[in-house]
Amino acid sequence: MKSHLINLTRGNEIGANSYLLNLGGSRVVLDAGMHPQKTGWEATANFSPLAQQPPAAIFLTHAHHDHTGSLPLLMQRHPDARVFMSEPTYFLAEPLLHNSVNVMKRQREELSIREYPLFTHNDLQSLTKKWQACQLNRHWSIEGFPIKPNDAFTCRFRLLHAGHILGSTMVELETAQKRVLYTGDICLHDQTLMTRAARPEGPYDLLIIETTRGAQPGPVGYARKQLEQDLIKAIQTTFERGGAVLLPIFAMGKTQEILTVLHHAQRRGELPDSTLFIGGLGKVFAQIYDRTAGRSERAFPNLQLLEDIRPQVFDLRKARDFKPQRGHIYLLPSGMMTLQTTSNVLAPAFLARENDSIFFVGYTDPASPAGHLRRTERGQRVTINPLLGDHPVRCEVKYFDFTSHALREDLLEFILEARPKNCALVHGDTAALEWFKQAVQERNPKINVFLPEPGKEIAF
Repeated sequence: MKSHLINLTRGNEIGANSYLLNLGGSRVVLDAGMHPQKTGWEATANFSPLAQQPPAAIFLTHAHHDHTGSLPLLMQRHPDARVFMSEPTYFLAEPLLHNSVNVMKRQREELSIREYPLFTHNDLQSLTKKWQACQLNRHWSIEGFPIKPNDAFTCRFRLLHAGHILGSTMVELETAQKRVLYTGDICLHDQTLMTRAARPEGPYDLLIIETTRGAQPGPVGYARKQLEQDLIKAIQTTFERGGAVLLPIFAMGKTQEILTVLHHAQRRGELPDSTLFIGGLGKVFAQIYDRTAGRSERAFPNLQLLEDIRPQVFDLRKARDFKPQRGHIYLLPSGMMTLQTTSNVLAPAFLARENDSIFFVGYTDPASPAGHLRRTERGQRVTINPLLGDHPVRCEVKYFDFTSHALREDLLEFILEARPKNCALVHGDTAALEWFKQAVQERNPKINVFLPEPGKEIAF
């Protein structure tokens, strides 16, 4: 029986990641995301091809919204499909999805999106009982049982460390005839808390790989340690002039990484024991980082983020009378300063003060309020919330590239090392996808490189 791949996203872009893989009759779905920049049903993956090809299993590579947000909808359509993920993802995905329900309820009122919420808290309480956490680096059957390497199997899988955030994994699937590797989101350099991804054990018949950073060359001489020092120096300079620092940041992943950076700087005496503030959801995720610290793939397994660093949780109800305090650091959601998030609400208080700073440490969509602010020169005016008009940018604004994605040059070497017969390029904007297609074909013309068109069945 032939094997094929169907891209279940609605476009070749960074969006609602989801892919149907048929390995000789064993059908599985890889991720079930929600588009971060769209709303309603247009934000979901397109699961209509599954009506005629129901999956036996669903794999969740990690607990980011663009890979996880549509999972409840997929499970409701296919209640008999088994759902596999790593243990940290098992714990992280549930509060992420409950927060998604809260966001959809708010958007129903604010944006009049009648279909919201697409699923409820009660739905999640029922669906999460069907999830199965699997140990990394061992073989499992798609029926959910661990199997020995030499045992007979129809279709087996392994979850491999991906290095992106806590619990992120690649999925390796194998039948007697085919081997496939799906990377999800992957990081090939050590971060501060997360260690780099496992290397591929090729050859593979098919490699399905993310291309997020394909449109931008890796910084010359990129070094994570130097980046940490640059951020610390910028904070020191802000404190020396009597200011405070706002770090618009994602609650999961970046919050925990930067907390670790700041904690180590304090222990080395490079920063004072400044008061650190985080968001409530950031605390929830940090608790999971702490709970799984000794049995997950991460650095500093003895570091307890909440107990050792002791960040305070910022209460958004105090935003009306808020004034940044000298020597304080505020790591607050969201990283893109999305409307009505804590960083968006508090930003005007920092923008107005020359001594303060706003530092970005992760990806910012050019169309987001954070993207607008990054393009605005000091002394000009910026609009981060249309209801509040524009604001003068008097504070310092900088960007530090603490990426949790692989640099494109490293990702290219990963592809070549995996030695795939076929390579499907996904999870990237047009320029990123095209760069990788050309680069792979130039380095190894024998690899069949393709961009899977949404909804189209591609045999391999």
